[in-house]
Amino acid sequence: MFQYLPIQSEVTSPELGTYRAFGLRVFQVQNGVDEEVMILPDISTSFLFTLRLAALFTRKQLDPAHLLDVIADFL
Repeated sequence: MFQYLPIQSEVTSPELGTYRAFGLRVFQVQNGVDEEVMILPDISTSFLFTLRLAALFTRKQLDPAHLLDVIADFL
């Protein structure tokens, strides 16, 4: 089972300066053990958007191999 969780980070960009970004942390849960498989630290500046993505991807069990393509489609 894959579990997606929102994360927050501070990002610095030459064009934008420093800003708060939200991303996703992906775990694979097997036999009660959580193994981190991926982190995408900067998807959006909206926590609510990122939280909804995490819930949707967990519910639909999106394979992390497709995560970047799906994120690109949402943006």
